[in-house]
Amino acid sequence: MRKLTVFNPAAGNGKGHDGENCYRTVSKGDCRRYIKEECAKDPNTHFVVCGGDGTLNEAVCGVMDAGAGQSASITAYPCGSGNDTVKSFPKDQEGKTEQLDVIKVNDRFGINMINIGFDCNVVKSAAHFKHKLKIAGKLSYILGVIREFFKPFGEDFQIDAVLEDGSSFSYHGPCLLCAVCNGQWCGGSFHSSPYSDMRDGVLELILVKKTGRINFLKLVGKYQNGTLIGENGKINPEKFSNLVSCHRVRSVTVAGMKQVCTDGEVEEMNRVLISVVPSAIRFTY
Repeated sequence: MRKLTVFNPAAGNGKGHDGENCYRTVSKGDCRRYIKEECAKDPNTHFVVCGGDGTLNEAVCGVMDAGAGQSASITAYPCGSGNDTVKSFPKDQEGKTEQLDVIKVNDRFGINMINIGFDCNVVKSAAHFKHKLKIAGKLSYILGVIREFFKPFGEDFQIDAVLEDGSSFSYHGPCLLCAVCNGQWCGGSFHSSPYSDMRDGVLELILVKKTGRINFLKLVGKYQNGTLIGENGKINPEKFSNLVSCHRVRSVTVAGMKQVCTDGEVEEMNRVLISVVPSAIRFTY
């Protein structure tokens, strides 16, 4: 199998591998374009992707654009600010290749998580600290949380989902955040969906209704350390179950927001259709 390395020099202060067969991306979207074109030349290509979550997202999109999800493969070399996607990969299976689920997000793809509302706003604020003040890594996300904490809370969302068993779930009302998860981690250090599995053919929909800042402070620590969402979607402690819910879904439509964050990349939109594509792409750990 042909092997190519893609390196994003803008990720992680330029830390990564360079070499004879290394392609250095030059702009946003360049990794996606390059991988799609290389898959068209030879769909049996193994890509080593050096960058952050955004670069890895572009690699996934490139392979999926080329229709090469069953032939091409990806290894992620994380050197970005958050590196959230790889935290969900098995720790003891180095060299193993598996088919992982992919998230379809309107006309593009994701691999890790879709964040809408407070989480998404934090990512946008974190980008401000990274680019304007040169503060990177987990600190930028922590500062983003603090910044958003003092802004108005909540937006009115219309959420309609198809659950794992084919039944439906709907919520139309004020929300603090909505996350649709294939992976477990977001924001550099938030273990927000600890039971998500990229190989199970479903996504986790986490919904937090609008609440006050006191309740937010009680929730956020548990949301970060992975104890808010228990096995089978149980909310811990139970007293928060009137504010927080978790559902295993096959698809979900969300409307009413201003922006959506896909694998750490924020785009302006007010409606999004999200669905799972089971066993869509090959990853080598």
